[in-house]
Amino acid sequence: MTDQTFTSVMHILDVLYKLWPIACGLLVIGAVFWRTRSFFFLFHQILKWLGLEGKYTNTDDQKVADEYLDLNKFNLKTGFRLKSVKAKTQLHGWLNENDLEFAEVRHAGWYFKANKLIFEIPSRMQIWVFRVLFLALGCLFVATGSILQNPDQAMLKVTATDTWFWVGKNEATSVRFDLPGTLRGDAWKIQQHDCRYGDAPVPLDSSWDKDVICRLVLGFNDSYIADAIETQKTSGLALVFMGSLSFVLVAIFTFWQLTAVKLQRRIIGEDLSTPASPTYDSWKP
Repeated sequence: MTDQTFTSVMHILDVLYKLWPIACGLLVIGAVFWRTRSFFFLFHQILKWLGLEGKYTNTDDQKVADEYLDLNKFNLKTGFRLKSVKAKTQLHGWLNENDLEFAEVRHAGWYFKANKLIFEIPSRMQIWVFRVLFLALGCLFVATGSILQNPDQAMLKVTATDTWFWVGKNEATSVRFDLPGTLRGDAWKIQQHDCRYGDAPVPLDSSWDKDVICRLVLGFNDSYIADAIETQKTSGLALVFMGSLSFVLVAIFTFWQLTAVKLQRRIIGEDLSTPASPTYDSWKP
């Protein structure tokens, strides 16, 4: 690692160390609002943290405030995002009527609409489009991340001509050099003897590209290549994580959807070929 790179890394770490309390605070506020959808609850909690929480002198007003506060605490813990105290009362009655528990309907995730007391299950087409899209993105991220974690070569670009290439171990190749058959395109490879004995741009089309790449192949910028490899490894890990997250999301949404189907069957006691709502179709696995 060069002195410049080390200084840049230390500067970034110093900034993160100073800003992480603010970032964590904003993250907590965002998570609370996401689950409650209530500015009142955020404002109340901020006043409470500051020791400025007050009580109403009118008992009716205090009762309304307490009920609304309990509603938002309930939303924060369950994620149901109920819009009113009345909706919360109706939910309790609906659960008792259908012999369900909070834990069961929570396992249906976003497919359970607590304010409407129904399960909104997307159509078969919507479900498969979602799954295929996220699985494809996951495979793309994982594949790209695995490629970037090449321990021996760095993927670089000649800025002036937008030519991408791999370089390392005193040789450079085109980006698709290792692909099979026709996928290789106009594959090329440059080694040290190609740079020492000949002024022609062969195997490249541009003398500028060859001059830039040869400086790297001949070892004039080994530290730059080493830094690029480390950066690529980090980027590759991030992409693999994103790909894995895509797979996890597919698994979670599949579990939610299957749970919603099971609970809906249990409630209505009939075949789910009948739509669950005017907007969504019930899906039969």
